[in-house]
Amino acid sequence: MFFDHLPKSGYVCAHRGVRSLAPENTMLAAELALVLGADFWEMDVQRTSDGELVVFHDDDLGRTTDVSARPEFCERAPWPVHAFTLEELRSLDAGTWFAAQDPYGTIARGEVREADLGRMRGQRIPTLEETLAFIRRNDFPMNLEIKDLIHAPGDLSIVSQVLRKVREARAEDLVLISSFNHDYLAEMRRLAPEIPVAALVEERHPEDIEGYLRDLGAVGYHPDEAILDEDTVRRLAEAGIRVSPYTVNHMDRALSLLDAGCFAIITDYPQTLKSRLAGR
Repeated sequence: MFFDHLPKSGYVCAHRGVRSLAPENTMLAAELALVLGADFWEMDVQRTSDGELVVFHDDDLGRTTDVSARPEFCERAPWPVHAFTLEELRSLDAGTWFAAQDPYGTIARGEVREADLGRMRGQRIPTLEETLAFIRRNDFPMNLEIKDLIHAPGDLSIVSQVLRKVREARAEDLVLISSFNHDYLAEMRRLAPEIPVAALVEERHPEDIEGYLRDLGAVGYHPDEAILDEDTVRRLAEAGIRVSPYTVNHMDRALSLLDAGCFAIITDYPQTLKSRLAGR
C-alpha cells in the first residue's frame, strides 16, 4: 500500500514533478523529483479523443505545448485535450516553452542544469503507462490525480480505466488516487478498496470534514493551502487523517504546516523544502 512506503508524516511531494526546474507533467520533471529527493510526486491524468490516458494538467494545450505554432491545428483553438488523439498529442513539443519563458526564474538564477535545458526541447506528453512503468522501476510513490472530465459523457469510466492500467503495471502499492470529483473517489473505493484515495478541495472545507471523509472512504485530505490553518491540521491529524495541502511555495508556511502535523506538503519547490528540512 502507498502509505507503507511513507509510514510517518512530514513528507515532501513534488507538484507535477519538479515544475520549478522542468516542464510540468513531463518525464523530465518526474525524473528530477526522484533525483532531488522528493518523497513522492503528483501528476494529472485525463483522456484523449481516442480513449487513451495521458498525463496533462490543463483542459487545453495552449499554455504548455507548441500547439499554437502548428499550422495543422490552428483551426482547433482553444485546443482542448479531449479533442486530440494520442498520436496528435504525442507529436507536440511539451518542453520548449519552459526554456523560453523561464516561468519560475530558475533558469536566470542558474538553478537549472545545462543538461536539463538541452533535454527540454522535444519533451512529450507522457502516457499513464510511461509514468506507471517509471514509478514501478524506481519504487517511487505517486499521487495520481484524475482530472474531472465534466465534458465527457460516461466520464466515470475513467476510474476503471485508470485502475486497469495501475494493475497492469503492478503499481497498486505505489499510488494514491486523488480528485476534485469525489464521485471518482467513491468509484475507486468500490472497485479497489485496497487503493487509498484523497479528496481534493478548494474554496471551502466540507461542513464536517471528518464525517465527510469517513463517508467517502478517503484517508487523505488535500485542500488548497489558502483555506487551511494549523489548528485544522492538528485536529485532522489527531483524527488519523493525512493532510497534504497544495500548492505551498512559501517555505516558512510549509514548515509551519508540517510542524502542525501535515502528512505532506505539495510544492513546486521540493528541492528547496527538502533543503530547509535537512538544515533543521
